[in-house]
Amino acid sequence: MPFITLLDDRARPKGSRDPLGFELVWTHFGRKVVGNLTTITSSLENFTVALIGFHWANELAVNVPKDEKQKVVRSYFLRFEQVAAYLRYQQKSKAIMGINRVSQRVRDERNKYLKVGIESEKQILSDQASYGLWGLYSAAMRDTGLIVGAERELTDAGMQIVLKLENMLDKSAIIKLLQQESVSKQTLEQHSKGFMNAIKDPRINQTLLESLLAGSGSHKLQIDLWDNTRRLIEKGALPNKKHELIELLSEADISPNLRIELQRIKKIERVLVALNNIFNYCRTQHGVIFSDVIKNIEKQNYDFSYLPEDLNDFEFPHNKMINTALLAMKSKDYTTVILQVLALNKKVMKQRKGAPWVEVESGKKINASMKSETTSLLSIEKLQKHWDYDYFLGSFLQMAHSYKDAQGDEVYTYG
Repeated sequence: MPFITLLDDRARPKGSRDPLGFELVWTHFGRKVVGNLTTITSSLENFTVALIGFHWANELAVNVPKDEKQKVVRSYFLRFEQVAAYLRYQQKSKAIMGINRVSQRVRDERNKYLKVGIESEKQILSDQASYGLWGLYSAAMRDTGLIVGAERELTDAGMQIVLKLENMLDKSAIIKLLQQESVSKQTLEQHSKGFMNAIKDPRINQTLLESLLAGSGSHKLQIDLWDNTRRLIEKGALPNKKHELIELLSEADISPNLRIELQRIKKIERVLVALNNIFNYCRTQHGVIFSDVIKNIEKQNYDFSYLPEDLNDFEFPHNKMINTALLAMKSKDYTTVILQVLALNKKVMKQRKGAPWVEVESGKKINASMKSETTSLLSIEKLQKHWDYDYFLGSFLQMAHSYKDAQGDEVYTYG
C-alpha cells in the first residue's frame, strides 16, 4: 500500500483487533445512549461537506434510471469529495479524510493540475467509497434523519441546512470542477476561501450540531443526554473527557432511564478494563509456566471490591463468560479468570476463522501467538480510573464542544 492514511488501519486482516469481542459489548451499551454517532464520525466539518456532496450528487444524477442511480450518485460524490478535499487543504483543514494523499499531490510542484475521478489512482483513500465520507458518515447521517436511502438523498431537515450553505457558495463553479477530469491548483485557490467560509459558518453549524447531538428525535435517551449536556454548556461546565461527562450527568437531575444506562456503562467498563489487563499480561508471558503467571498476578494484591458484585441484572453479548470471569476476579481465582478470557478469545477468533492469540499448552505453559513486549499489569489505581472504550460518547462530546464553540464564534472569514 503506497499511501497510508489515518483510516487505512480499518482494512487490516479480520481478527487482528478486538481479540475478546468487547466491541460488541461496549457498542451494545453505548448505542442505548447515543443512537446516531460512531467513533469516527466526530468531525463537524466532514458532516457538512458530506451533506453538500450527497445533495449535489443526487441533483447531477436526477435523470439517471433507478437501477443505475446509486452507482452514478456515488461516482459524482467521490469526485466532489476529492475537489472538496483539495479546496479544504488550501485553507489548512486538519479534518480531511485522505489528507496524506491530498497533501502529497498538492505539494508536488510538478503538478499544476490535480486529477479528479473514480479510478484508483485518482482517489484520495485506498478505498474512498468505503473509508471516506460516503461509507463512514452516511449511517450516522441516516440515523440523525438528515439523509435517506442508498442514494443518500436529503430529508427536509438536511435540505434546510444545505440551502443555507448554497447561499454562501459558488455552486455552479464547484460543480463544474467536479465534472472535469482535472482541476488547476490556481482555480482551487480561487474558490477555497469561499468554500471554507461556508462550511465553517457558525450559524449553519449550530443548526447541524443540534440535529447531530439530539439524534433522530425518536431516541429519547439521547434527547435527554443532549438536554442535560446543553445545561452543562450553559453553566460553562462542559468537561473534556467522557468519564467526566458521565460523572457530572450522574449528579444531575436526569431521567431514571438515562441514569440506569450511564451506571451500566460505568459498571461494564470497569470489568472490561480489568479483564483486558489480565489478557494483555498473558500475551507477554509466552513460554512461562501457567502457575507462575498466576503467582505473578497474585503478587499485585489486587482489591477488586470496586467491581460490581455481578452483571446478572442486564443482558449483553458474551454475558455468561464475562460474568464468570468477574465472579472469579472478585474471589481472586485467577486460574478461572485466565481460562475464561482465553476461552472467550478462542471463541471470538473461531468466529472470525482465526487462531487464538493466547492458549495454555497442556495445562502447563502459556503459548502466545500474538505476543506483546511492552504490556505490564496495571496498578489498582489505574484499573479503577482507566477507560478502554468509547461508548460513542467521545464523538458526542466532541460535537458538544463544537456546539459550544459555534455559539461563541463570530462569523470568521478565511483569508
